[in-house]
Amino acid sequence: MLPKEVVRNVRETVSGFSAKDFVAGISQFHRIQASPGFHDAVEYLTKQINRISDAKIEVYEYPANGKGRIGTWETPYGWSAESATLELVEPEKKMLADFQAEPISLVAHSTSVDDTFEVVFVGEGLEDSDYEGEDIEGKLVLTTNKASRVHRIACIERNAAGVLTFVPPEGKNEIASMRRYEAAWPAPGEGAKTKFGFALTQADGLKIKNMLKEGKKVQVKAHVEAQIEDRNLEVVSALLEGEEPNQEVWLISHLCHPHPGANDNASGSGALLEVLRTIERLIETGDIKQPSYSIRFLWVPEWHGTIKFIDDKKKLLKKVKAVINVDMVGSNPCKSGSITNLFRTPYSLPTTLNNVTRYWFEQEAGVDRKPEQGGTKAPFKVNYSTYSAGSDHFMFTDSNVSTPAVMINQYPDKFYHTSTDTVDKIDPAQMAFLSRALVLSAISLAHPKYVSKETLLTLCRNECIEIMQRITNRGVNELARCLGDPEDIYPRILRWLDYAKALGVDTLEKATEEWKLISEQEAVRNALKASLEMTYTTEMMVARKAYEGACVEIGLEAKDEEHLDIDLEQFDEEIRRKTEHALYPGHIARNLEEKRAKYYRIREEDKQFYNKIDELLNLSHEWASLNEVYDRLSFEFGDWESKELWSLIKDLEKLGLIEIRDAE
Repeated sequence: MLPKEVVRNVRETVSGFSAKDFVAGISQFHRIQASPGFHDAVEYLTKQINRISDAKIEVYEYPANGKGRIGTWETPYGWSAESATLELVEPEKKMLADFQAEPISLVAHSTSVDDTFEVVFVGEGLEDSDYEGEDIEGKLVLTTNKASRVHRIACIERNAAGVLTFVPPEGKNEIASMRRYEAAWPAPGEGAKTKFGFALTQADGLKIKNMLKEGKKVQVKAHVEAQIEDRNLEVVSALLEGEEPNQEVWLISHLCHPHPGANDNASGSGALLEVLRTIERLIETGDIKQPSYSIRFLWVPEWHGTIKFIDDKKKLLKKVKAVINVDMVGSNPCKSGSITNLFRTPYSLPTTLNNVTRYWFEQEAGVDRKPEQGGTKAPFKVNYSTYSAGSDHFMFTDSNVSTPAVMINQYPDKFYHTSTDTVDKIDPAQMAFLSRALVLSAISLAHPKYVSKETLLTLCRNECIEIMQRITNRGVNELARCLGDPEDIYPRILRWLDYAKALGVDTLEKATEEWKLISEQEAVRNALKASLEMTYTTEMMVARKAYEGACVEIGLEAKDEEHLDIDLEQFDEEIRRKTEHALYPGHIARNLEEKRAKYYRIREEDKQFYNKIDELLNLSHEWASLNEVYDRLSFEFGDWESKELWSLIKDLEKLGLIEIRDAE
């Protein structure tokens, strides 16, 4: 896709050791949003940017005072902590937590206290039944659930004194010393009501739970010096200016999370520094020219800083050609059990960005490594996946913004959001691989003259052929094994093949907008569109033959397409979104008190749930058939019970997020 000498120079310049050093530097700070530790990390960043580049630095500040909102996004509070300890005093003595030794042990947003408290176990702490027969007023509740959820229910609503949490055992890969990252996240108006909490190790949490189960009285002494206060959310921008000031490529990474937070997300933030260092060095040595488009590096407080920046910089946002979100990228896969995932844009937002980034991540994963480069010798795997709304990029892909954005992320990671996410897990070979792929992606996007457009267009076509073949393979398997009614399965195959072909055509059409194609490249693009049509026809023929075979198997007469009910007919309604911004993931549970336990559990059990909600809102930017929205969501994310969708639709309507009308 790029000239060989450019690729060679990138590979020789990127350093996994340099990238890991950046991670270690960032990881030393306790980076809770709008806190002194986050500000210290910002100062570290700006010093490093000045040291390694001539990029133009700006630090944007937005109030973190618990006042106001942007759509469903409530402004968080600022917070600071000086010290905190938790000591078990009955039935035995033991130090359970010390903020100065392990900052992650104190629940973020805790407020000052100095007293002794009785402990009560409330299980998950989400249902009324968890509190039946328990007097929790003025006591500490011990829970296996997240502090933010139980704090609101137990402390704000039921007047408990505070919250103790621990990670419940799952029967595998247990780490007795593990503490979970916890925060209270008080809503506007709850600042004065916010109590305190501690994250216990798994071993201590289980021990106290068993003491209570045995009928023993458990008391702890808590000392906390911390306060909720007015501070600022800080967004750091470093701009490498291009020849065309009205076009920009953005690389974004969230800087926040508690100490150590090495992979999440000192690794992403450190990778951006290494990408900046590498591109600056290549320009200095003349190995690449000044980019045609500017490259902007952004370090943000996750979600809350990004939504503030997007809302504030609407004019700047119009310049953005593409966004790459870098979130958890540096862990040794042999230690964390992770693979590198590239999450593409939602199908509602076709773009060649997916294929540029996929190409480089798959290419660099297979590059031979030299022993002197250090790090793991294990092969790297890149999983190219459907859209996920789990980080800052989803605010860009929202249909009210429609800026192409992808996410690079390691998942699963058994150390995620815990005290065990330490720098020793960060691998220089992994950091080098990720940084190379990011540099090459950024150069491709910002230096369009370097790019082989024919290669890129072919990759766009190939992806949509993969999707079509995946649809046919599933359908043929179901028909051959009689896993359903052929007159339901075959029409679904036909509909989904239509969606896949349209995605391919739309992506190739988008290429003419995203890249300046000469006439010969336009000819290639048109030929690739024709080849998509040929593949579509072939897959339709395969599906037809499989349908006819299934009908013979069960004694049905196969119908012609005009006599089949091709269109889905589950609903009689149309929907349209009303919210002007991407939906805050916690908004539904926070505002539907009677259903919050349900939505908390759905979020844990269905990892695609909020991806579906996000895409549902994208697909209903204008009035849309609920049948088609439902079908497209199933096409993109997998099967979904229609009654579950309808329940969600009614809840979204109740919250004023969508409107419903009868289909015309």
